[in-house]
Amino acid sequence: MLRLSRERLLVSLAPGAVSWLKLGGHTPKVVARHTAQADPAYGQESWQGAVAALRSAAEAWRKDAVAVTIVLSNHFARYVLVPPGTGVSGIEEEHALARFYFSKVHGERSRAWDVRLGDAQPDMPRLACAIDSALLDALRACFPSEGRPKLVSAQPLLMSAFNFWRRQFPAAGAWFLLVEPERACLGLLSGQNWVAVQNAKGHFPDEQAWVNLLDRERWRTDLERVPDTVLVHAPSSAGIPHAASGAWKLQRLQAALPAGLPPHGDAVYATALTAI
Repeated sequence: MLRLSRERLLVSLAPGAVSWLKLGGHTPKVVARHTAQADPAYGQESWQGAVAALRSAAEAWRKDAVAVTIVLSNHFARYVLVPPGTGVSGIEEEHALARFYFSKVHGERSRAWDVRLGDAQPDMPRLACAIDSALLDALRACFPSEGRPKLVSAQPLLMSAFNFWRRQFPAAGAWFLLVEPERACLGLLSGQNWVAVQNAKGHFPDEQAWVNLLDRERWRTDLERVPDTVLVHAPSSAGIPHAASGAWKLQRLQAALPAGLPPHGDAVYATALTAI
């Protein structure tokens, strides 16, 4: 059996770049880091250029007995909310229901996707995520099970970031906005339950663009009381949003940096750091 060291590799995979951090020690410390550019136009799928860059990087890690966690850009993920199904029981039926809702939105191409379901309280919608199965196969091929290093997890940014920041959410719920180049993913929680999710392609460079998106999505919700607090994860965007922007209370999420990462040098690695 492959014995792993205490070191970890945290990798972010996006259409234009692959960034990675190697962490070591009892208290996580960055011992190495790097960003490799990727070609979004490489291959037929938007993720193929990023996987090609990852494959090249992985060759340099073959002697490292480390655990690898990959955080996937929301460019590579699709999300739906799956309402409670009457008479649905068991994992197979739950996944069949989730696939049905993906097919309603995305059609036949969703048949080639790997679908995962989040937890939820009884009689509440469940957040479902779908990733191209070929992407997951390509990631596993970069890290053969019998070799080094060891791939232990691949997860979409929305879930990785939510798990990282979940203690920051007010008990009553809030909006969760994740901004990447040419992509914004916006979720809404009421209490502990997801009630809306939108993964939008487009240009969202600043606070005004975020507010415009929030204003549009507000009218799609059927909550009697819509939260006005917005937790914002936007490491590549300059500036700090105003505490209040119209009807919205914007709060920029900023994590304490691990040792070994210079101040103001975290933006390119912020996605990977959500898996720490």
